[in-house]
Amino acid sequence: MISQLLFAYDTLIFCKREESHLGYLRCILVLFKAMSGLKINLSKSVLIPINDLQELNNLAHFFGCGVDYLPSSYLRLPLGATYKCKVVWEPEVEKFQKKLPRWKSKLLSRGGRLTLLKAPFRV
Repeated sequence: MISQLLFAYDTLIFCKREESHLGYLRCILVLFKAMSGLKINLSKSVLIPINDLQELNNLAHFFGCGVDYLPSSYLRLPLGATYKCKVVWEPEVEKFQKKLPRWKSKLLSRGGRLTLLKAPFRV
């Protein structure tokens, strides 16, 4: 059983580490390249184990990709981190709070912008 998630130009593929599953996955990647003419850049790809794998480096060599571990990041967001962990999410919240004033000003109507400009500055 091979499962996948597609996000924009990225594909996350989940499978068991059984030899048959990995062989099928390798065949799928080769067939995709042959049928579509698109080259899969495995040097930008990584294997991320869910549990401890002794032969992880052998698998990475088999696929021609790198190795990464959880917690990691995907699209600059934490992947595999505890969702309640403030240390992980605090920087992300701060980034959004810094961007909010600019977003609000762009979404204001012309009259709203004039009112905002004429209002006294408050700290």
